[in-house]
Amino acid sequence: AEAAAGTIRADFATSIDENACHGSDGADTAAAEIKFFFSDLDLCPRTR
Repeated sequence: AEAAAGTIRADFATSIDENACHGSDGADTAAAEIKFFFSDLDLCPRTR
């Protein structure tokens, strides 16, 4: 699907593989991917 006009992905992506944002497919995947960029000290606890 194409990104909606005016979104970060539509405005800044050059392709599906080269874009300015990423969304994980689930909480477990997100936790693993966040560790690629941030240490535990960089993160604030969040609850819902």
